[in-house]
Amino acid sequence: MTLLQIAQKTIKDLRVVISNLHAKYRDGYEELQRTVVILQKEVLRLTTENEQLKKVLKDDKKQKLLAASVPDLKNTIKKLKKQITALKNENEKITDQLEFLRNRNKKTSETSDKPSSANIFKKPVSTRVRTGREPGGQRGHKGHTLHPFPYAEVIDCPPVKQCECGGAVHISDKYKSKQSVNIEVTLKVTEEHVQIGYCEKCGKRHDGSFSEGFVNPVNYGDDIKAIISLLNTRMNLPINKISELLKILTDSKINISDGTVVNIVNNFAQKSVPTVARIVERLTKCGLLLVDETGCRVNGKLDWFQIFTDDYFTLFSHNKKRGSLLFEGDDLLALFTGILLHDHFKSYYRYNHITHAECNEHIDRRLKAVVEIFKHEWALKLRSFFFDTNKRKKELIDRGEYFSEPEIKDYFNKFLEILDMGDAEYQQAIEGKQRIVRFNEEKCLLKRLREYANEHLRYITVPEVPCGNSGAERCAKEAKRKVRVSGGFRSDKGANNYARVTSVISTMRKQKMDIFQGIKDILNGKTLDFNLSSIDSS
Repeated sequence: MTLLQIAQKTIKDLRVVISNLHAKYRDGYEELQRTVVILQKEVLRLTTENEQLKKVLKDDKKQKLLAASVPDLKNTIKKLKKQITALKNENEKITDQLEFLRNRNKKTSETSDKPSSANIFKKPVSTRVRTGREPGGQRGHKGHTLHPFPYAEVIDCPPVKQCECGGAVHISDKYKSKQSVNIEVTLKVTEEHVQIGYCEKCGKRHDGSFSEGFVNPVNYGDDIKAIISLLNTRMNLPINKISELLKILTDSKINISDGTVVNIVNNFAQKSVPTVARIVERLTKCGLLLVDETGCRVNGKLDWFQIFTDDYFTLFSHNKKRGSLLFEGDDLLALFTGILLHDHFKSYYRYNHITHAECNEHIDRRLKAVVEIFKHEWALKLRSFFFDTNKRKKELIDRGEYFSEPEIKDYFNKFLEILDMGDAEYQQAIEGKQRIVRFNEEKCLLKRLREYANEHLRYITVPEVPCGNSGAERCAKEAKRKVRVSGGFRSDKGANNYARVTSVISTMRKQKMDIFQGIKDILNGKTLDFNLSSIDSS
């Protein structure tokens, strides 16, 4: 059974369970309603019977007998009323739980923190706004295409020697050209001969020295090591697939073992330590730091990767707990004094010396859930507020301008007015209801937005702060792709090595460096130079 079939069977089973729960609560609700109606009829019958008995029975003896039965009837009525009240409470509780389950079932990765793999397939709906422009490339847009290479192996293709009219065809200096780009995999073997000499005077033997890297009788060169490191960490290719790929490309001339692949990657990770230390140094001095966390399996247990990134550098850190914001035992954030953009993970707020900013893209997902489930207008207005202000910010920055102080103050007031509207809609929704579990998420969202208003609007007051934390989330997806392929790591050493290597490769990508050459330089013992002077000047 394939993974797709297992996923489809799991989804089918979950749908059956949810359907059964719905049927159970619906049947229980209907049964309770029928019981309440029967009990109300019984109370009405007993009350009517009691009044009739008072009018008909005027005899003292009969009245004494009736008087003796009145307390029993009152007790019965009291018990029935209590039972009706209990049934009504139970009915409200079941209804609240049913609505809570329905709301949770409606949520997807676009309206909650659920992963996209948990989504139930439905036809996607485009959220793009119509602009009135024709589809396709727009005027003024800079196109991208494959340009001819300046160096190429030239093959002349002459025309026919004789024309249809019978005349001879003479070749001129003019020509038309097209190129075909290909890759050729060539096995290159270098053999060093260490010569042996003898002293002509005393006869002592003198041997030459092998170059660095020539340790064993046969050694793998830097190119192969760089390819293996890149395929395993950046391309997330499994170890056995790397061995198979090299064997296929070299016609079985290179038959590398899985253990050798692991040793090569581990060696690259160890030699990356000085470069990673330079990344840590730069991140502690940056003005804006984006952070995120993602889970991973290490030896069958849940561990965490913490991601620290900005526009030029990326650092991955492996820890046992989500709140352990350490890099190989050192507290990176203790040395950081800039602005920290995160997803409201409370452990970050213990760093009081840091200026915090909140990710509004996460908020937008929760607002979308409020709109789809409760149809509350305040959530729709707040989504538009984030979109419009961020668009306005980009337009001003493109013109070399920014928000004025009165404009910023107006935005803050509008933000608080929307929250006031949200509080009113929430109170209206829970009015007359004793069970309000299904509204708790909206209540907590309103409370969070009001309590951390400055952090959520930091993207308005500080030009460098983005509206969302998508930069760190994109880095976290790199680790998720690795986990999806391998399922996890067998040891802490493997997770730590992956964090180091991915930090280096991700940083080289941001700096638009030659990644292949950079890996070879690190394997040769060099510490990468990230052109820090140009970064500081920018």
